[in-house]
Amino acid sequence: MADRVNQIEDAVLRHLRASGEPVREAFLFERVRADGVDVDGEAFIAVLMRMEVEGHVHVDPARDEVRDPQPFQPRFWRVIQ
Repeated sequence: MADRVNQIEDAVLRHLRASGEPVREAFLFERVRADGVDVDGEAFIAVLMRMEVEGHVHVDPARDEVRDPQPFQPRFWRVIQ
């Protein structure tokens, strides 16, 4: 399980750093899956939430037009430098 979580985290961070700007959650999920990472929506959201609590990523409030959106609705994530 820990290896899977690390794979998801690594892929998320790689794509967010490569983009240089906030990335829509659904697009980020598809990019991670395209990397060959075995992830479902529930695990993906759980890893993002954990990464946010740990201070690695967070929702970009400037781009997030919906207050407290549900997963996979218009929510943009950015990496914390």
